[in-house]
Amino acid sequence: MQERHITLASAKARKIQELREARGYSVEDVAHRMGETTERVRNLESSDEDPDEGVLSQYLDTLGMSQDEKRKVWGEEKHA
Repeated sequence: MQERHITLASAKARKIQELREARGYSVEDVAHRMGETTERVRNLESSDEDPDEGVLSQYLDTLGMSQDEKRKVWGEEKHA
C-alpha cells in the first residue's frame, strides 16, 4: 500500500509541475508569487509525499486554476 501511495503522490507532483510549465511560469515565478523559496516549490513538484493541502491550494491559486481544475489535481474524493 505504501508503494501505491508514493506512486500517486509522485504522479501528483509531476502533474502540478506540468501545469506550471503549461502556463509558462518558472519555478522562480511561482516561488516569488507564493512568498516561498524556489527550493520549497521544487520540493513540492518532486516529492514522493502528498503535499500539504494548504500549500497545494496556494500553489494552484498562483497558477490561476479554477475550482474544477483543482478538483482534478486533488482527486474527486477530496472535494466532491
